[in-house]
Amino acid sequence: MTDSNEFRTNASIIFSHIYAHLLSAYPSSLGTPPLFVALQGPQGSGKTSLAKRVEEMFAESNQDHAPIRVVTISIDDLYLPHSQLKALAVAHPDNPFLRGRGLPGTHDIPLGLSLLQSLKEINHTQSNDIRIPRFDKSLFDGEGDRLPESEWTPVSGPVDVVLLEGRCVGCYPQTRAFIEKRINEVQFGLDGVFDPSAYSLGYVLDVNERLIEYTKWWDLFDICVQVCGRVYSPFASE
Repeated sequence: MTDSNEFRTNASIIFSHIYAHLLSAYPSSLGTPPLFVALQGPQGSGKTSLAKRVEEMFAESNQDHAPIRVVTISIDDLYLPHSQLKALAVAHPDNPFLRGRGLPGTHDIPLGLSLLQSLKEINHTQSNDIRIPRFDKSLFDGEGDRLPESEWTPVSGPVDVVLLEGRCVGCYPQTRAFIEKRINEVQFGLDGVFDPSAYSLGYVLDVNERLIEYTKWWDLFDICVQVCGRVYSPFASE
């Protein structure tokens, strides 16, 4: 829950970590790019709620700092449009990881890269035509679809921090040997819930290969924060 002591403590830790980097590596000056922060956590860990709270904390003016502008992006808003998600599933009918949305391979890499590169330059160019995509998960009976560009969120500079949150944010492809070793291991807390034998090694390697394209995004980031556990939100979209 967002009013719990643990939630407030974790929000404060994340805030302090980002603020320390702003002070040490990003002194305020015209043309300085925003600090790029990756916030990663498993489904249901509360990363979306934490990102929102951290953005609110930076917007508050107090004796320690003036309001700091944070632009928060959910990786969920960078999903492929519905038609392309359906085409992906049809092209790989046996791979359950590529049905629907959520895992690597279901996001629009060129769109995300273009957006992040534009935000990296926002303080230099003073561009006022950057728009953040929006994905509505309620469309197509819950399969979801990207909204028209006219409904995207406009952003203009100056921006101090760009925060991207999502469950695969900052994740890099692993070696085949590592995956083969781990695929049959039941992770802590999932005994009796998750059956790794239900998933083919080939399907996992396919998704792992798709992570290579995501590293074009990760290369733009300055710091990464990981949220562990499932403690804050009852909503699966977290």
